[in-house]
Amino acid sequence: MKLKRLAQVGLALAVSVVTVAGMEGSASASGLNVTVSKSWGTSTFYPDGDWLYITDHTADGYSVHGKIQQRVCANVGCDGYTWVDLRTGCYDTTSIGDNGTEIRQCNYDITENIPVRVCEARYSGGSRYGDWYCSNETKS
Repeated sequence: MKLKRLAQVGLALAVSVVTVAGMEGSASASGLNVTVSKSWGTSTFYPDGDWLYITDHTADGYSVHGKIQQRVCANVGCDGYTWVDLRTGCYDTTSIGDNGTEIRQCNYDITENIPVRVCEARYSGGSRYGDWYCSNETKS
């Protein structure tokens, strides 16, 4: 009887180890959506699926460019943090979009649970016009 009970406990332990290991490989997004919104455009990052949506609100000849930045250690000793570009190249004009809308949808694959933010700026002729504007921090 003791051998049967020992086998049941061993099996239960093995199942729990497999379950925990399986869960570790399938992490899900833990952050909230973040948005930067200006009169000329909006950029929103959706951690669930790593989507970046860019919308150009005005037909003024400028495009709205969005990017995802990651917060990383500023140096080897990690004495502070800095923001670095993680994903770039997502942009919209009033004349381009996806799925018949005026919204550009960029689907990225970002490591789960890292500190990120979305930033947007206006561009014309390949040059940035004005500053980058960034959201609050979230988790991917």
